[in-house]
Amino acid sequence: MSTVQRYKCLVVDDERHAIELLTDYIEAVPSLYLAKSFQDPVAALMDSDSGERYDFIFLDVDMPRLSGMELARVLRPLTSFLVFTTAHPKYAVDAFDIRADHFLLKPIGLNKFALTVSELLKSREVASQRPGCPDSTFFIKSDQKNKLIRICFDEIIAVEGLKNYVQIYTPTQKHIAYLTMKETEDALRETDRFLRVHRSFIIAKNQITAVHGRTIQLKGGLEIPVGELYKKHFDAYIADNSLFSQR
Repeated sequence: MSTVQRYKCLVVDDERHAIELLTDYIEAVPSLYLAKSFQDPVAALMDSDSGERYDFIFLDVDMPRLSGMELARVLRPLTSFLVFTTAHPKYAVDAFDIRADHFLLKPIGLNKFALTVSELLKSREVASQRPGCPDSTFFIKSDQKNKLIRICFDEIIAVEGLKNYVQIYTPTQKHIAYLTMKETEDALRETDRFLRVHRSFIIAKNQITAVHGRTIQLKGGLEIPVGELYKKHFDAYIADNSLFSQR
């Protein structure tokens, strides 16, 4: 008889009733168990020195003395899934930078909680079966209310700026995200896989198939212009990655 795998959880929230609610929800999901909880974010920070790892960390954002966003930067390496619990969807942009896995908007219902856990576990299983897309994923807040979409870095072909939004191109879909180009560029820069080639376009280096003058051809037939301000930097990248005969 096989045993059900159980996933270790940590909850950090300055409100006692919120911890009690999440504790009840974790107990209601057979695959989860609560290892620790902290009402004081500073205590959670001190405890992180032990290096103890978790499968899920459920973290509030608005807390005194130390915000959830600040604490998340320390706790992120200690967990497979980082889930923010907050009443403020405006923090989705910051979560993109920290690479949170999901947002649970308060008030949180048991069905939403259980569904989120299930989706995250399934996404990890699917990602492990897809070469080149292990843990290099992130969530974006879409143009649909309270909807988050998982994106794999390796699947991004290009990002196009649309005023207060960006459009992310992948081989199969185009996703609208509530982000500015600056916010997106800052987040993608950490991976060293992307280039800003135009005020309205960021491209994935490994998606370039050809360059014709000031036009870049990408996989999937997408063509992107090179902006004047970005031409020197792009030309330098091409020169550094080109092989020519010296004869």
